[in-house]
Amino acid sequence: MSIPRLYVPRALATGDILAAAREQARYLKTVLRMGAGDPLVVFNGTNWEYDAVIHECPSPESVALEIVGKRPAPISEIEITLCQAIPKMEKMDSIIRQATELGVGRIIPFFAGRSIPRWPAERSPLKRARWQKIAIEACRQCKRTDIPEVGGVMTFDEMLRSEVSGGIKLIFWEEESTTEFRALLRDPVSEGLKSFLLVIGPEGGFETDEIVRAKDAGFISVSLGRRVLRVDTAAVAVLAILQHERGALAGC
Repeated sequence: MSIPRLYVPRALATGDILAAAREQARYLKTVLRMGAGDPLVVFNGTNWEYDAVIHECPSPESVALEIVGKRPAPISEIEITLCQAIPKMEKMDSIIRQATELGVGRIIPFFAGRSIPRWPAERSPLKRARWQKIAIEACRQCKRTDIPEVGGVMTFDEMLRSEVSGGIKLIFWEEESTTEFRALLRDPVSEGLKSFLLVIGPEGGFETDEIVRAKDAGFISVSLGRRVLRVDTAAVAVLAILQHERGALAGC
């Protein structure tokens, strides 16, 4: 059995003794049947991993952990921001999970003109909290130590004002016929780029006016090829291609 990993959102140091959250304690004791002395790994969203052992189990729903060491985790060679038009049903959950596994550092959900789901503004913080929790769980499962930030829900024009330091901003459009994504990445002009802001549209694609506004805001319109992909497939394909071309696919 692989060593379990727990997320603990606090500063950590060797020698610390801390209490696991109730649901974590229940998972360690009831599901994994772990006890005093058993090892585990703790991460807190920084580029460190902490070796720990179960110090004691003072009650049926409590577990005390002791931090016994720490080690640096590999740092990704590229910075990726994924701007994702919110799809219908629960597809966003899957996109958040897989984007986290593929090394995205920031996720910006937004509504495009053809976005189908709509909800009152007061529900957006609840959605964001849910998506952030999914990202944390994906980090735990894929052995990633840093946690991508899931931003608040934006309008299309708010999303266009997002910045990327020293990098490039790309918007994927099925009607683009000049610039292909893989070719752009292999162009010597963009070979040294390490920071990417990627925009994926909704099920119905972007409106032509949105592409015009994006280009005016400094985005480059790119294509993934002849096939029209589902929105959740498109996000995974874009990220996998980017990680492969930049040699960072194993960084998660």
